[in-house]
Amino acid sequence: MSASVEVRFLPGPFIAEVEPGSTLLAAARKARAPLEAPCDGAGICGKCLVRLDPEALTALEAGVEVGGGNGQGALVLACDARVRADIAATIPDRGDKNLAIVDHGLATARSLAPHIAVVHASNGCTMWAGQELIASLPNRVANLGIAVDIGTTTLVVALVDLESGDELAVASALNPQTAYGHDVLSRIHFAAEPDGLATMQRALIGSLNALIEQVCQRAGVDGGHIHEAVLGGNTCMLHIAAAVDPAPLGRSPYRPSLTGGSHLRAAELGLGIAAHGLAYLPPVVSGFVGADITAGILATDLHRSRQTALLLDIGTNGEMVLAHAGELWATSTAAGPAFEGVNIECGMRAAPGAVDTVSATDVHTISDAPAIGICGSGLVDLVSCLVRSGAIGKNGRFEAKAVPPVGNWDEREGRCLLRLSDGVVLTQKDVRQVQLAKAAIRAGLDALLAGAKVRRQDVERVLVAGSFGYHLRPDSLAGSGLLPAKLAAKVEAVGNTCKAGAVTLLSNAGTRRELESVAARVRSIELANDAAFGRRFVEQMAFGDA
Repeated sequence: MSASVEVRFLPGPFIAEVEPGSTLLAAARKARAPLEAPCDGAGICGKCLVRLDPEALTALEAGVEVGGGNGQGALVLACDARVRADIAATIPDRGDKNLAIVDHGLATARSLAPHIAVVHASNGCTMWAGQELIASLPNRVANLGIAVDIGTTTLVVALVDLESGDELAVASALNPQTAYGHDVLSRIHFAAEPDGLATMQRALIGSLNALIEQVCQRAGVDGGHIHEAVLGGNTCMLHIAAAVDPAPLGRSPYRPSLTGGSHLRAAELGLGIAAHGLAYLPPVVSGFVGADITAGILATDLHRSRQTALLLDIGTNGEMVLAHAGELWATSTAAGPAFEGVNIECGMRAAPGAVDTVSATDVHTISDAPAIGICGSGLVDLVSCLVRSGAIGKNGRFEAKAVPPVGNWDEREGRCLLRLSDGVVLTQKDVRQVQLAKAAIRAGLDALLAGAKVRRQDVERVLVAGSFGYHLRPDSLAGSGLLPAKLAAKVEAVGNTCKAGAVTLLSNAGTRRELESVAARVRSIELANDAAFGRRFVEQMAFGDA
């Protein structure tokens, strides 16, 4: 067997010993370096870039495509580059520590009645979970809990005082699982690899524990006084958090092994709270309509709505719930990662320098920093402006004879593109990715309305949840075709309803039984079994108010 080679990733360093011929991506994963591969190493997203000194290129096998690094070394795709000698690689800073993550959301007021109770006595205290005694301590402790939103892309942790109901502190971060694939299916695939599930679970819990430390430091409290955690998230995220194989979610009939509405011992998960602490998993509806959506139903009181109302969370999946005549219908459609900046040439997350707002007269970036890329809200705004101006036709093709409202037409290798700045462009391929994503959302919405026998014009409220949705403007939702114009006019941004719902579940134990009952009666529309979905998808590829 050939001698192993050492691969070092900076900053860090993160070090791995691998066999010659291994990819830099494989080495990064072995070293647990924070290198993202949204397509799970398929070589199609172009995001797992690392920077090498020019002389380091000799340590790679021949045939690697090398790009310029703006005078700061060569750039190569880690999934494409195979090593044959010791090498050091730098992971470029993506600005993830400064992500604009929405950590607040609409929440219906409930009385304070937590599942956990602390009873003080002269000789210490006892802790009760409902009627169960879970701990006796010789000292007095506070009664604290954490509400967690485990998003596919981001994490949010809120610290709650269960004696007063006050939210004491909140912290957020990128979900480290993005290093193993950007969407749910990529992570299901990675979980099937040797030690894959354990690797992702360790990474997730490690990041959650770091956020728990942050909120405790900000509030000046001891993490040992946290007696319960409520973990919101989609069905796959709950499986990974609980170290339960998510493989059934990736094959028909897509039935989850975890259905929620249950407690686990926090210590078994590795959560950094009290040793006797519990973790509550809210109920899920199906393999693709998870606890993030049921928590959102609770936060918005959708199940009690007297109006015909739609709750919509747009991300890598488009999850939606319709309330009509006292009934609930739900579905989920795979929109793809375009709105997270993946498969978009200059796509990036919502960090400083990202184009986040575009109008007919202005291009704005986060923190007013020089433009270095386009985040999801900016992408939707930009496409909407171009469609409205005629610079993008109904079929999604650039109309170079039309004057774009922002930027200028340019050409590369004989192909037209729109240049916003020296380093930021929109390509025809990017527009196609938006078309595919918006067609999936619209086809899913049409299927949901058809299943409930509700006409579009009868929908009275559209509640758009999530960090991405919070930054979307109604006119851009309509202009880009993500929503029909009549529905876009009824949009209300409700923010992070997963976290808001988790806080409610933490603060009021009765809402758990309420939500478990609600989730059990939601009618799930499985698009894989919908014969009309393909036709609807093709119809919705066109721009315009179809």
